[in-house]
Amino acid sequence: MAGQLDLIDPQKRLETFEKISSEGLLGVSKETVRGNEYYVFSESPDNLLGYYQLGLTHGEWTHVVFEDQQIPYSETLSRSYQLANSLQNIYGIEKGDKVAFSMRNYPEWMFAYMAVTSIGAVAVPLNSWWQGDELEYGLNNSESKLFIADQDRLERLGDKCPEIKRISVRSENPDHSDIDFYKVIENQNKTLDNEVAVSPDDDASIMYTSGSTGHPKGVVSSHRSVMFAPFYWIALQTLLKESSDEDNLGIMGEGDQAAVLVSVPLFHVTGSHAIFLLSIPVGRKTVLMHKWDPEVALDLIEREKISDFTGVPTMSYELVEAQKKNPRDISSLRGLNGGGAARPPEQVKEMRENFKDTSPGIGYGLTETNALAANNAGDLYSEKPSSTGFPLPKLIDLKIVDDDGNDLGTNEIGEVCIRGACNFKNYWKNQDATDEVLDDEGWFRSGDLGLLDSDGFLYIKDRKKDIVIRGGENIACLEVEAAITEHPSVLEASVFGIPDERLGEKLATVVSCREDQMIDEVELSGFLASKLAKFKIPEFMKFQTEKLPRIASGKIAKKQLREEAVSTIGK
Repeated sequence: MAGQLDLIDPQKRLETFEKISSEGLLGVSKETVRGNEYYVFSESPDNLLGYYQLGLTHGEWTHVVFEDQQIPYSETLSRSYQLANSLQNIYGIEKGDKVAFSMRNYPEWMFAYMAVTSIGAVAVPLNSWWQGDELEYGLNNSESKLFIADQDRLERLGDKCPEIKRISVRSENPDHSDIDFYKVIENQNKTLDNEVAVSPDDDASIMYTSGSTGHPKGVVSSHRSVMFAPFYWIALQTLLKESSDEDNLGIMGEGDQAAVLVSVPLFHVTGSHAIFLLSIPVGRKTVLMHKWDPEVALDLIEREKISDFTGVPTMSYELVEAQKKNPRDISSLRGLNGGGAARPPEQVKEMRENFKDTSPGIGYGLTETNALAANNAGDLYSEKPSSTGFPLPKLIDLKIVDDDGNDLGTNEIGEVCIRGACNFKNYWKNQDATDEVLDDEGWFRSGDLGLLDSDGFLYIKDRKKDIVIRGGENIACLEVEAAITEHPSVLEASVFGIPDERLGEKLATVVSCREDQMIDEVELSGFLASKLAKFKIPEFMKFQTEKLPRIASGKIAKKQLREEAVSTIGK
C-alpha cells in the first residue's frame, strides 16, 4: 500500500478520493444548492432526523457516557423523540420555530439538539459561558420560543426574557423554570408522534460566533450543510487509511468500538459536528467530561479505551505533559486532533515522540463552514507541521484573494476563501453582513490571512478581523472595548490579543481613565463580571490618564500598544 506522503501530490489525492467516493455512503455527485453547483454526498439522508436514525444500526452500543451513566444509541434516540413530542404537544413548537439551549456538556444537550431538529424547528445552542446580558441578547435576537438550560444558566438569565418559557436541566431548584426536563418528557411516546417534512436546505441551526463588529452574529446552516461535515470527516479518514494502515483520526473502530473524549464545549462546531454528530453513523462512544482536567482526561482515556481525542491544541499539549508525569495505559488512543487555534510545529514533534502509537492532527474551519476547510494528519502533518492541511478534492475549494477580491498565486498571502456545500446560508437577520462575506458564486471570505503552497496545503498566517482567539474561543475586541467604556471612569480603551504558549492568545487592554478617576484591575474586572463571559475579561490590563496613541487616520495605534504590552510582560 502506498505511503501517506504520496497524498502530498494533489493528483494522487484526487485519484484516491475518486476511488473511495465512487459509490455507497461516501458517493458524491454534483447538485445545485441555492443557485450554485456543488459536489454533495448523494446517499446522505434528506434531513437530520434520517441522519440520527443511522444510529439504530448499532442501537445497543453505548452512545453517551457521563459519570456513571451509560446511554445506548437506541435510548438517545427515544429520549430525543420524547422531547420532540413534548415540544410539539406541550409548547406548540412548529417547523421553523427557534428553540435555544445552554448548559454544561450534559447528555440532555444532545437530546435537545436532536429533538429540535427532528421536527423541523431550528436549534439555537447558546454559549454556556455567556452571562445574563449575553444570554438575553441571544434569546431575543434568535426569536427563540423556548429555552432549555441547566441551573447555572437559568440563574444567570434571572428575570430577563420573562416571555420565553423555560425547561430546567439537572437543576436542584428550578426557580426560573416552568418545569423539569424529565417531567416534560415522562409521559411522552418514545417514537415520533408527528413526522414533519424537512428538506435538505431547510434551516437546521443558528450558532452564534463573535466577529469584529461587536455583538455575536447568528450563523444559519441548513440540514444539508450540517450533515455534510461528518460525512466529510468519514471520507477523510477513509482517504488516509487507503494510503496507510494507520488509523490516523481514531474515528472508526476495527473490532473494538471507537470512542471519543469530549473535552470541548458542544455549543462549538468542533464539539457539535466533529464529535457529537460524527459519532452517530460510525457508532462511536462519546464520553463527556464535567470540565477540562488533563489528569481526569488521561484516566478516562485509560478506562473508556478512548481512540480519538479532539480539542483545542493546548489540551493535547497538556495531555502530553500530564502523561510524562503520571503515565497511564493510553494504548487505545489513535487520533490526537485539534482545531480552533494554531499548534506550534515543535509541539507536533513532541506529540509524535511521546505518544508513539498516536497520530496528531489539526483542522481549520469556521462556524460559517460548519467546521470544514482543511485538515492535516499523520505523516503529512509531520512533513508539513506548520500547515493546517488540505481540503478533500471536489468537496471543498480554497483560494487566496487580495483586498479587491483578485485571485493570488502560490505562496502569496491574502484572505482565505472557502467554497462548498458545507457553507452557511446567511447571518440571521443581517443581510448586509452576509453580503460582505458570501458572494453570488458561494465563496465565503473567512477574514483569515493565509497562503496555499504548490501542493495545495493551507497555511494560516494572521487575521484581518479584529478578533482574538483564546483557547479556541472567538472574542470580538469591539464588544469588550464597548463594555469597558461603560465604566464611568473610563475615557477610552483598546483591546487586543497577545501571544500565549498555552492558549494561543490571551486578551489585553490599555485603558485611558479620566483625570483623578484612576481605576485598577480589580475594579474593572469586577465591573465586567456581570457584563461579559469570564473568557472575555482581559488578563493583562494597563491603566493611564494619557490619551491612547493614534495613527495618521485617527485610529488608535493598536499595533504599538500590543508591542508595548508584549515587551512589558516579557520583562
